[in-house]
Amino acid sequence: MFGERIATVAELEPYEVHGSRHVRVVLAFPDQSFEQAQLGAESVPDGLRPGDPVIVRTAMNVVVALERVAN
Repeated sequence: MFGERIATVAELEPYEVHGSRHVRVVLAFPDQSFEQAQLGAESVPDGLRPGDPVIVRTAMNVVVALERVAN
């Protein structure tokens, strides 16, 4: 089960674990719900900031990647 939804980045916090880069992100959805995800840095576009709209890619209802919304 794969899916995608549009959301806005509410919070973004990069961190490292044993030299591997990760990002904790809080996503705000249009239905007023929020979701937190912890992703490897390779799954988050470079330069992403709070307020940026993103496409949230999911597998079995778990966030697996973020993608910038094309203008």
